[in-house]
Amino acid sequence: MLKVTTADVIRQLAARGVFTQKKDAEYQIGIKDSQIVVERKLSVIAYLGNTLESVIQLADMFKKVGTKEQQEQINAALTDLITIGDRWNEA
Repeated sequence: MLKVTTADVIRQLAARGVFTQKKDAEYQIGIKDSQIVVERKLSVIAYLGNTLESVIQLADMFKKVGTKEQQEQINAALTDLITIGDRWNEA
């Protein structure tokens, strides 16, 4: 099992620019109460949590509704998190 902290999740998503507002995107990704949130027209439509599983759910959701840029950023962050988790397992 991969071990990834909440801080790792938030840090990697931020590092990849996932939380940056996208002017051409119908759905935006943000943080509220330490959870990943998906917003549409300034209303929160989903609270996803703050775990590796949350990022997997986010990636799955944005395959359908996200822009290419959002999909690439989420997938890059997910790859980073899996790599971090693998390093924890080796220790």
